Amino acid sequence: MNYLKTLLLLPLVMSFGTIAAHHEESGVSQKDMMQNISVAKKWIEAGYTDKNAFSKVVKKHMAEDGVNFPGRFVGFGFTFDPQNEDMVVNWVIESSPAEGVLKPGDMFVSVEGVPATKENRDNGSLVFSGVVGAAVTAVIQRAGKQVEVSFERGIVNPQYTKAQVMSNVESSAEDSWGADEFEIIEVAANRKNNVVYVWTHHTFTDSTTNLKFEENQVTRFQFNEEHQVIARADLSEEAFVQSQLGYQVTR
Repeated sequence: MNYLKTLLLLPLVMSFGTIAAHHEESGVSQKDMMQNISVAKKWIEAGYTDKNAFSKVVKKHMAEDGVNFPGRFVGFGFTFDPQNEDMVVNWVIESSPAEGVLKPGDMFVSVEGVPATKENRDNGSLVFSGVVGAAVTAVIQRAGKQVEVSFERGIVNPQYTKAQVMSNVESSAEDSWGADEFEIIEVAANRKNNVVYVWTHHTFTDSTTNLKFEENQVTRFQFNEEHQVIARADLSEEAFVQSQLGYQVTR
């Protein structure tokens, strides 16, 4: 599940003891923080186990102006519904290489000459990932006409609103949702900033290669006074995951 995949920074994990020790510097009560911890754990557990339960948690506990930071990646910066046969752009990420090149509603015809079919998307034949700065040419259909476009891959730093998070959840396949196994290793709270960190370990089966992989992940939740999530971000072992699936990061 892409929602859960993003580089575990060891210094953050090592700082848990320091973070947890700052209790008395904040006006946030211990009772309030315990409620925030409960919300964070519900969010994590639903995210690993059940699509419908996770949708309910996000709807109930994410603030209307909350923001999700799923992690940076190298690519172009657009989203589409992976369940559709056609690859139609539904959102272009701000300040990404795709901004100014693609528009919502554009449909990919081919990428570097490879037809943009669902089969080619699923088996990794479309070359969206690769070296930063490398140019990629694609053909899209826009307003009934085929148009050739060109990108240079770049670092994309997406930020999702609550509506976009809900849309991404709804477009995910229910039968492939969740982890094979997961464990919450540690939960730490910083009352000064109303932040909760959840360190988890999980195993997944990759849908493309059918290989299993394991990963550590730290999820950071920041809350408002109503115990609503106003910011959520992931730190995970993405390079470690790719190496388990047979990929090699060369640059």
